[in-house]
Amino acid sequence: MSSKPLPLSFARCLLRLQNGEQLNPSEIKAKSLLKQFCEDGVLQKQPVGNRRSVYFCANAEVLQNYLRIQNDVLSLEGYINEFENITSDGESSLIASKSTKTFRSGSLQGFFIKEVNSEIRISGKIVQPQPQGIQLFIHQPEDLQISKTALVVGVENPECFLKFEKLAHLFPQKELVVIMRYMSTSPNRWLQTISNNYLHFGDFDPAGLSIYIHEYRKQLPGHRCNYFFPPNIERLIHQYGLTQLYDQQNYLLKNIDPCQYPETEQLVDVLNKYRKGLEQERLLTLERQKY
Repeated sequence: MSSKPLPLSFARCLLRLQNGEQLNPSEIKAKSLLKQFCEDGVLQKQPVGNRRSVYFCANAEVLQNYLRIQNDVLSLEGYINEFENITSDGESSLIASKSTKTFRSGSLQGFFIKEVNSEIRISGKIVQPQPQGIQLFIHQPEDLQISKTALVVGVENPECFLKFEKLAHLFPQKELVVIMRYMSTSPNRWLQTISNNYLHFGDFDPAGLSIYIHEYRKQLPGHRCNYFFPPNIERLIHQYGLTQLYDQQNYLLKNIDPCQYPETEQLVDVLNKYRKGLEQERLLTLERQKY
């Protein structure tokens, strides 16, 4: 997907919204972009009485993920700083956008990876398992080869990635390659070049589903892509779920059509039934409680 440059004034507004501010309509000049971000569920409009309203961002992570996918912006702060470093001599915003594109493409991108009962090769050479405390980071995915029979599991939470071995028994097959992105969409692009099935391990809440759909499911064939949740997910959400996760994110569910993404239907039903969400690292806590 080609990136769409953001006007500097709109990027500054997004940064304020990301940081928890509420903005009046008069403070946001790019009305068409504002409408688009609201329609996509990234920003929200709230009446404040007497025909007034304000805009706010209910979930900063959703905004960050959206910017990464739609605009190739990894950091609003970096994007704005790069714009501001360009001399204001009347040069067009096109030159500025090219400069920020260079800045973003030059930043460190890639993903962390580990194998469970499988094998990883870099440029044809087998990568030996890493000692405890060291994680393998892939900066050039084009040099990476994995077993064609391995299931690729994408983990959103760093703690769950680091301690994945404690959760591996929950997954549907033994041969796994586990990945965790780092400040980029590199895993999405790499997954499009291989034939392995992909299983997304995110939070069990509307934001987790939204990340899965927009960053992975829309990029991969439906038969290769699925969302992981344990068979007892209803009991877990009922017993350990947090209402604030649902209350802050439930607006995202309006953009999730279970008919279009049938693998999400059970989780969507459970979320709406109990009006709670569950963070994936809760599974680690429950595993520790077994011993």
